[in-house]
Amino acid sequence: MKRTWQTVFVLFFLFAFLGNWVFARETKGPKIVIKEQVHDFKDIKEGEVIEHTFRVFNEGDETLKITKVKPG
Repeated sequence: MKRTWQTVFVLFFLFAFLGNWVFARETKGPKIVIKEQVHDFKDIKEGEVIEHTFRVFNEGDETLKITKVKPG
């Protein structure tokens, strides 16, 4: 009986380790990276025109297609 529990214990941790290793691999495809995700404009007077540029990078290995943008 002790041998059976040892086998179950070893198999459990073996599958847990291999499962994490398989899923931890880098996935292929586009990868969007926005370094500055939030910008604080501080106090803005009514009617004042403001502008800020968010830089978007593709660190993946395929073309990144941005199909829809919603202002916050």
